[in-house]
Amino acid sequence: MKWENVAFGSSIFIVLTFLPPYLDIIGISFWLKAVCIIAVLFSVLFIVSKIKFLQKSVTKKVGWLSLISVFILVFIFDILTN
Repeated sequence: MKWENVAFGSSIFIVLTFLPPYLDIIGISFWLKAVCIIAVLFSVLFIVSKIKFLQKSVTKKVGWLSLISVFILVFIFDILTN
C-alpha cells in the first residue's frame, strides 16, 4: 500500500462529502452536478498521483488507520458545519 492510495480514498470521501451540498446551494441540475463531481474527482486524483511524497510505501495497518482517522475527522467537521 502507498500513501497515494490513502490520499485517493481521503480525496474521494472529502469531495463526495462537501461538493454536493455546495452544488445544491448553487441550484444546478442533477446531471450537471454529476458531471462537476466527476470532473473534480478526476482532477484531484490526477494531482494526488503526481505528488512524489505520496509514492512512498506504507504498511497496511498505518494506511488503514490513517484513512479511517481522516474519515472520522471529515465526518465530525461536516456535522459541525451543518
